[in-house]
Amino acid sequence: MGLRNKTDRKTIMEPWPPPTKVWQRLHLDYTGPLDGNYFLILVDSYTKWPEVKRIKEITTTATLRILRGIFARYGHPETLVTDNGTQRTSDRFESYCDKNGIVHLKTAPFHPQSNGLAEKFVDTFKRSLKKIIAGGETLEEAIDSFLLCYRTTPCRSAPGGKSPADLMYGRTIRTSLGLLHPPTPYHKLPSTAQEKKFDRKHGAKARCYKQQDLIWAKVYAATKWTWQPSIVIERIGRVMYNIWLPSKQNLIRSHCNQLRTHQLAESAAETETTPSSVQVPLSILLDSWGLRPTLEPEAEETDLPAFLQADLQPQVIRRRHRTPLSNQLQQPIPIRQSSRLRRQPARYDPYHLF
Repeated sequence: MGLRNKTDRKTIMEPWPPPTKVWQRLHLDYTGPLDGNYFLILVDSYTKWPEVKRIKEITTTATLRILRGIFARYGHPETLVTDNGTQRTSDRFESYCDKNGIVHLKTAPFHPQSNGLAEKFVDTFKRSLKKIIAGGETLEEAIDSFLLCYRTTPCRSAPGGKSPADLMYGRTIRTSLGLLHPPTPYHKLPSTAQEKKFDRKHGAKARCYKQQDLIWAKVYAATKWTWQPSIVIERIGRVMYNIWLPSKQNLIRSHCNQLRTHQLAESAAETETTPSSVQVPLSILLDSWGLRPTLEPEAEETDLPAFLQADLQPQVIRRRHRTPLSNQLQQPIPIRQSSRLRRQPARYDPYHLF
């Protein structure tokens, strides 16, 4: 009696032993060609974390180059499961696995069910890629969109039904869906005690300026910089400020280390540029700040823009510190506001952080 051509009844499928930790057993496979490109597929059996790399030709050199890059980020696995392709059975590939302590398991020829995790992901990847490309995205954009969606989607076969990203990193990857619950902006977070603590090692100390404070700002031009009188518009972070320069009619952004208080600026100016025996006329000091004395009723209008005048206190500019200049002036310096209607330029719109 001749041999039967039919295969015997299938035996009971034996599943792979469940892994106990991240990146313990990886399943590798190739798919393609798609538009002349092949794709290397690598899936972690514990987290279901996928890696997809496009490749022009399937060779041992190209395979090892991709695996070295992936293992450099996540480390070497304990076990690597592949089929019997010549790229994975060559002496060079086996030598690489032995050198790095990787157990290379090869499935039975012509039996893709033995590498079912990689084969199932290949089917999901190919179907999803066609739909994303049909929506108008390029191949590279489609791959990135698919991976981001797959890695952040909860998986029923993963431990606890969590997403691959939760198991891989121990946290949820931020996506556009997270905008449904926007977090608190960084500049609105409550200040900590560390912010106000004195740094004894470097001698640094926390400084804070309020809106409308008169200060000196470091203004850069080419490779040089100078101290310019300015006004604080708003605080946009813990150490960042929007500053208005009256002399240049310009709005700049400065770090706290690029600002000086009024008192420090005057003392530095007296020691660096003005001898102690020389008395600086009051009109020069007022002019340096862009202010005008109010002795004459026909004084010119202020050079501050309209949106600053609306925020200032009526007819008064508040000072942060008492200075030699304020000692000379017994009364606050009133500022005459122009009756001319001014339209706010678009470039002076307030700065917002989201």
